[in-house]
Amino acid sequence: MPPEAWVADQRPTVLLFTSSWCPPCQASLLLDIAIAREYGDRFRIGVALEESDADFAGSAMARLFAGVPVWTADSVRPLAVRCGVRTIPFACLVDRGRIVFSGPPINLRRALDAFDRGPQTLDAQLAEQRAKARFAFGVGPDDVEEIVDQTNGDPHWQHQIAFSLAARPEASGTDLVLAVALARAAVVTGGGLDYWNLDTYSLALSKAGRAEDAATVGWRVLDLCRKSQSKCMIERMRANGLIYLWRETSGRSR
Repeated sequence: MPPEAWVADQRPTVLLFTSSWCPPCQASLLLDIAIAREYGDRFRIGVALEESDADFAGSAMARLFAGVPVWTADSVRPLAVRCGVRTIPFACLVDRGRIVFSGPPINLRRALDAFDRGPQTLDAQLAEQRAKARFAFGVGPDDVEEIVDQTNGDPHWQHQIAFSLAARPEASGTDLVLAVALARAAVVTGGGLDYWNLDTYSLALSKAGRAEDAATVGWRVLDLCRKSQSKCMIERMRANGLIYLWRETSGRSR
């Protein structure tokens, strides 16, 4: 189905701003499709293009989004400005002209569930997301559970913290425990469908000395890269490296 112009109506509408050339968009592609299928009977959900119709139409992403409405970049550009789209992928929920939610797609499901329960619930949900925990690297063992709980409304932020901690050469054992916990929470919220989140989870597990678990997650990363038809160059390299490391150290094959 070719892209069509977006026209406002009275239904609550979710715009999934994306582009076929964008690696993070490819990573969240399967999550976007899952949300469109899961909530399509309650919300008007479509792909809001950030590229030309022709470029998108010739991409693997267009084929995978079959059955999901696709709206032209020209028609959604005013909404992109109102929603505050600065990076993609990006999701925006609009209800009768009012911007109700805007942010990363991985944060969208909870906002839609809260919207179904009523405006007051959604306001509380968004307030919780804004009240993010503040902490310095080098947290104590007793802080891990509290930080995971306080950041539970924002899996995108959980992923960012987890990667920052896991990528630090001097990360302490507690930092890595926190990285694993935050990465796992983000993966669970996203339904295990975003291979960037899974890549961070596998890295954190590996740095924490959990080679077998890291390899298991690495296999999932490779599977999602295949299903989303993405190149995943860095993610594939890391996943294959972690799988190889586990095989060599355990003396087992998989």
